[in-house]
Amino acid sequence: MVLWSALLTTTVQGQDLQWWGEVDVTGDWRAVHLLVPSVIRVDSQLPNPQLAATGVEIEVPLSRYITATGGYLFADLPQRAQSHVHLPLIAVSTTVRLGRLTIADRNRVERLIGYGVSPIRYRNRFMVELPIGRTDRWHVFGDDEAFFDTSVSSWTQNRLQVGCGARVASSVSIDVFYLQRRVAGGVPSTNVFGTTAKVALKPSSRRRSS
Repeated sequence: MVLWSALLTTTVQGQDLQWWGEVDVTGDWRAVHLLVPSVIRVDSQLPNPQLAATGVEIEVPLSRYITATGGYLFADLPQRAQSHVHLPLIAVSTTVRLGRLTIADRNRVERLIGYGVSPIRYRNRFMVELPIGRTDRWHVFGDDEAFFDTSVSSWTQNRLQVGCGARVASSVSIDVFYLQRRVAGGVPSTNVFGTTAKVALKPSSRRRSS
């Protein structure tokens, strides 16, 4: 609680504060993993919502440690003149487990069709996750993600995230997190508090490596 209070105090003293909420519905068919996310983002000082999005992602294993993902997301940005963004994506992730610790590295390419010049972005995310307790009901995680924008040929954004979560039912889990988003060009950092609810249509042993 002291940590969360300190982070909240920091955001109130001048930086942008947002809340990001997400609900992920997942399912498995044979070796294929399906994810349907629903996302909303609101700002403490600006008109809302800032973003609302949904779509579908399909993940298939290529080997014991490597998975491939393809998907499409549709985002509505109500506060912008170009409000509708179509986002096709592909990704390759490598996941290894050292004891109870999970380490994952994801490399993702996406195009933001309808956003500005419709740039292509490369995103690299390094994530670690550790379950807590004998039953693995609780877990803590952290990740760092860097964004490269091909339209300007430079790294334009970084997101650093820490959080924890719990399985509240056999097929439902909830994560809470703090994220700091830094954008190049002198733009003030954005501090984000968020929640992610995950609902599995069929209980799965998969962890948060996607």
